[in-house]
Amino acid sequence: MNTTGNHILGKGLGMLAILLSLPALATEGERHISLQQDVAAAERVRIEVPAGQLEIVGISGTDVIAEVTAVCHEQDDRACLKLLADLAWQKKTGSTAEFMLMPASITEFNQVMLKVKIGVPRDKVLAAHLSAGELSISDTSGCLNADLNAGQINITLAEDQLASAQLSATVGDVKLATPKNKPVSGHRSLLVGAQIDWNKGTGSCHAKASVLAGEAKLTVN
Repeated sequence: MNTTGNHILGKGLGMLAILLSLPALATEGERHISLQQDVAAAERVRIEVPAGQLEIVGISGTDVIAEVTAVCHEQDDRACLKLLADLAWQKKTGSTAEFMLMPASITEFNQVMLKVKIGVPRDKVLAAHLSAGELSISDTSGCLNADLNAGQINITLAEDQLASAQLSATVGDVKLATPKNKPVSGHRSLLVGAQIDWNKGTGSCHAKASVLAGEAKLTVN
């Protein structure tokens, strides 16, 4: 294989290694969970996480690959340790492949720092829900629906993927940035909310991002 081929192969294997790698050691108040699932037969992928930091990136191939890190703020907190022991992925397959991180009740995560990184095939329609925290999505299919109860959504998509996008915040703000224009904030709604409807893309997908309380930002490049 030539030098360029070796470089590309190395980068691909490196990406998988990062997503699938597990730390060598874990303390009593720390939990790591990996997931790899073939979703070739599914048209749509849905991700649901209760709280924390959720990062979703588009990858090649037909597998969903996920890495979860959960850490108790106080390692001797028995309720938190029990939560970590119960933490697991619930999966459903079909035309929609669903991945829900259980337990799903956000009230149980007060003492937990939760970080989730997920690789999703770029050709799949995507739906993502986070109850509270920070949701970031990049390099995925432009056909997506992201919603958040409280916190911040940051989405970066290619212009040639999108035909249109809708951003809304019941309480908070929305922002849109494109290669041709300066970032703009949404039109105010009932003084406390905001909305942006954008339909100048060159692709065929529609993206929607909504937040009840917080901010939603879309960057089109």
